[in-house]
Amino acid sequence: MKKILIFAACATLLASCGSKNQYVIEGKVDGANPVVYLFDQEENLLDSATVKEGAFRLKGEAQEPQIAILRDARDENATFTAMLLLEPGTIQISDDPDSPMRKRVTGTPANDASTEYADAGYRLIMEYRDSSTTEERRAAIEKEYEELAHLAVEQNRNNLFGALLLADQMSYELSGKELLDEIALFSPEMQQTKVLVNLKAHAQAKQKTDVGQPFIDVTAQDADGKELSLKSVVENPANKYILLDFWASWCGPCMGEVPYLKQTYDEFHKKGFEIFGYSYDNNRDSWLNAVKENQMNWIHVSSLDGFENQSAKDYAIQGIPTNFLIDHEGKIVAKNLRGEELYNKIAELLK
Repeated sequence: MKKILIFAACATLLASCGSKNQYVIEGKVDGANPVVYLFDQEENLLDSATVKEGAFRLKGEAQEPQIAILRDARDENATFTAMLLLEPGTIQISDDPDSPMRKRVTGTPANDASTEYADAGYRLIMEYRDSSTTEERRAAIEKEYEELAHLAVEQNRNNLFGALLLADQMSYELSGKELLDEIALFSPEMQQTKVLVNLKAHAQAKQKTDVGQPFIDVTAQDADGKELSLKSVVENPANKYILLDFWASWCGPCMGEVPYLKQTYDEFHKKGFEIFGYSYDNNRDSWLNAVKENQMNWIHVSSLDGFENQSAKDYAIQGIPTNFLIDHEGKIVAKNLRGEELYNKIAELLK
């Protein structure tokens, strides 16, 4: 009898451990194909299920919360695709009455939060576009929209959606130190997830390029194939402030910054302002043609390997354009100066 009780207790314990990370996906989608497929973020097939009268059910375990993609075909013949967050609990997939192309994903904390965030953003956008909305209200909507991500992160420190939102929506604007502080506010369990482990490594690298930190040297070839280092430009006595500018000819926002770069360079170059442009182009002709056609008459280098170079790692580049303003002592004094901000900052420093 004692052995039976011990065996029963062990079986109960194993069952509870096994179900700890268990998820169930239940869906009802009109017009769905006969089979639905569940993929991870890298498009690896995780599971599949048959569809009967639009209904389907999948069940499995995720060792930690993760992004997944559900669709009803493995090719372009899918009638729907839904992004969901795999986590313990029952996840519900249903049609969205307000948007035929979108599926509602609810039932667990991260998925509920993701859907609520999307709904709130959609409502603000629709109100903004409404012709009856006043300009005063539109200005308020812009502020509300900007705060939406910050509020959602605060409310979701214990689930994957909050971590993803911090990584995808807020990490660019935060300094390395600020980003590390944000990560520390998440639950201990969430800090062990791949999303926040990777984000922490990125933040630690980014912290080395925060304002006040010394610049990190980069070297690449100029238009003539000659190796040129940022250090040699910073150490040039004629240069009081150097803008390290990461850009590419294929990057629309980068090219949108060119008029502001030219305006600032033309006015302040003789007073000690220099630009060290590092292109993330892969094609030499595209890079040099952009420089020539736009009369970008400052220093240009490129390793012609896109983001696959040491500078992207050293400066924790998430996207371009990204820039760092360095003084003659080699200290970073500002980051990501866009539009008129660059002109105003250089005018202030060289007044």
